[in-house]
Amino acid sequence: MDKEPEVVEAEVIEKEVVEKNGASDFQKGLAVFFVIMSMLYAVSPIDLAPDAIPVIGWLDDIGFLATAGMNAVQQFTKDQNSSMVKILKYTKWLLILATVIAALLLGGLIAAIVALIAK
Repeated sequence: MDKEPEVVEAEVIEKEVVEKNGASDFQKGLAVFFVIMSMLYAVSPIDLAPDAIPVIGWLDDIGFLATAGMNAVQQFTKDQNSSMVKILKYTKWLLILATVIAALLLGGLIAAIVALIAK
């Protein structure tokens, strides 16, 4: 029975260390992976919105890059309880939501244009 409180104390200490030293190594590695993948997506000719369409074509690239960058900053910040991390978390999800809505609106616009042309 004496060993049980020691295990609990070790878990609490480990959690405090993670909170003060940033996210876990897995989360940091995943953040780096997302940054690399978003960079590859930005230079790739295959996009949700083709880059040939000025401004609109670049919005999805910017959305993915900004989201991956914010995620990396969030994961590599040492103090995970700071207000900057909390603001980044909500801003990141707001940007993801805005990018998805913009992509859906763009898809609807393209479908409407194709329907008008086909008539």
